[in-house]
Amino acid sequence: MIDPDQIRWAILIAMLAMLMMAVFVITFVILYQKRQLAQEKNLREMEKEYQLRLLETALNSEESERKRIAQDLHDDIGTMLSLTKLSLNQLTKIINKDEPQTEYTANKVQSLLEETILHVRRITRELVPTTLKQFGLPTAIDEFVQKLDANHSVSIHFNCIFENIPRQSQKVELTLYRIMQELVNNALKHSNGDEIVVDLHMEMGKIELQVTDNGKGFDAKAMKESKKAGLGLHSIDSRLSVVNGTVSYLTPGTKGCRIRVQVPVELDKESKAEPLHPFRKSA
Repeated sequence: MIDPDQIRWAILIAMLAMLMMAVFVITFVILYQKRQLAQEKNLREMEKEYQLRLLETALNSEESERKRIAQDLHDDIGTMLSLTKLSLNQLTKIINKDEPQTEYTANKVQSLLEETILHVRRITRELVPTTLKQFGLPTAIDEFVQKLDANHSVSIHFNCIFENIPRQSQKVELTLYRIMQELVNNALKHSNGDEIVVDLHMEMGKIELQVTDNGKGFDAKAMKESKKAGLGLHSIDSRLSVVNGTVSYLTPGTKGCRIRVQVPVELDKESKAEPLHPFRKSA
C-alpha cells in the first residue's frame, strides 16, 4: 500500500520542479528579450551613426563641389573676363569716336562686362566664404548682411557682440553660416516683409542663431510635409543633425516669423587670435 506521505512529498517535489522550471524558462525569456533589445538598440545606434556619417560625407562633398566651382569661376571665367575687359579697353581706343552710337555701344558693353565680373566675384565668395575661415562666424555673417542690406529694399540688421563669440570648429561655423544664408534668403524671397534681423549669441554652452522677419509667416510643419516645398527646411534639419543642433519656428506676434537655431559650443582648439576684418563696421 502506497504511503500518503510519500505521495504528498512526490507531488510537492514535482510542483517545486515545475516551479523551478517555470522560473528558469521565464528568466531565460527575460534575459533573451533583454539581449534582443540590447542588440536592436546597438543596431539602431550603429544605423544612426552610419546615417550621420553618410550625411556628413554628403555635406562635405557638397562643400568640395562648391570650392571646385568657385575655383573654376575664379581661374577660368574670371581670367577670361579680365582679358576680355583689357581687349575691349584697347579696342575702344582705336574705334571711331566721332560716331556717337559706336562710342555709346562700346561704353555699354564695357559697363556690362564690369558688372559681369562683379557678379562672378560675388558668386565665388558666396560659394566659398573665405571671410568665414579667416575671420570667423560673426564677421562672415556681418559681411553677408551688409552686402544684402546695400542691394535690397528690405532692411537687414545683424546683432552680435563679436568678442563674446570665440572661434568654433570649422564644422559648426560652416553649418551655422549656411543655415543663416538659407533662412535670410528664404525671408527675402517668401516673407513679403520689409525687415529682417539676425541675432547671434552664446547662452548656457550653446551658440544661438535667430533670424526674425516681419512678413506673413509660415507653417513649418506643413512646409516640411509638402512635396513641392520645404527642401530648404529639410536641409537645415540635415545640417543640424551632424552637429547635434536643434531648430524651432516661432510666431512672435500677429505676423512674421522667428527661427531659432541652437548648436552646442565646439571650440576650435587650433584657432589663433582673430585678425581685424578691414571692412567691419564699428560698433
